[in-house]
Amino acid sequence: MKQFSAKIYKTVLLALLLSIGINGCKDDYVSVVPSVYVNFTVNPTNIIELNIPGGSYYFGNEGYGGIIIVNNWGDSTVPFLAFDASCTHEVSSLVRVEVNENGSGIATCPECGSQFMIFGSNGSPIKGPAIEPLKQYHATVVGGRISVTN
Repeated sequence: MKQFSAKIYKTVLLALLLSIGINGCKDDYVSVVPSVYVNFTVNPTNIIELNIPGGSYYFGNEGYGGIIIVNNWGDSTVPFLAFDASCTHEVSSLVRVEVNENGSGIATCPECGSQFMIFGSNGSPIKGPAIEPLKQYHATVVGGRISVTN
């Protein structure tokens, strides 16, 4: 019986380590949200929300369902984050998550109720039914402007 328990323990441990290793390959992740070409630049001084720590602003004409840029205050290496607003459970350009106004850094889908962490995170779901993170874009600061690309 002890040998059987040890084998189960080893199998579970191996499966856990493999899943952590697979999930660690961030660049290999393919989102359920369709790929569209994204390449735009924004001057954050013109948008007050992007100057507030944890603040966010929605750009409706970009990405698949619009793009939310978040001021990732406190992280000097990644000062801004950019996410597609399309819910990864609904996967529709017409169903967009909305950033909660209470400053919690959470975006909620009005259709399915899924919630995603967008401040200091990779857009991971914190409440289902969604199980995949929001599609994330590259947001870099070049010459005082935010450049968002994929």
